[in-house]
Amino acid sequence: MLERMRDRLIRRLISAETCLKVTSRTYAGVPFLYILPGKSQDEKKISQSIRRTAAHLTRHTELSWECSYVRTSGEELVYRFRFLYPDQKSFCCGNQCSDCVLQRRQTKG
Repeated sequence: MLERMRDRLIRRLISAETCLKVTSRTYAGVPFLYILPGKSQDEKKISQSIRRTAAHLTRHTELSWECSYVRTSGEELVYRFRFLYPDQKSFCCGNQCSDCVLQRRQTKG
């Protein structure tokens, strides 16, 4: 699911015409976006576009995202970007934990 979300992010960034080319690469388990900006686009505008697009994609989902500018490599801007699953438990492990999902469901309804 996270790969699909990253693909959607890349497609939307390219279609917004702020980015000419966007590629995703992973090094040591950390995902990076390599972005070739469009004409008259700077790091600040690209960062805003990434944040706006990621916020739109994760609206009405449990996912969150994390983005930080890393460096410029030639003409490309490099960002560390990843979508994140929620930190709370989403399944029952059977150990009768105090924050068990089954107890949460019973108290809701």
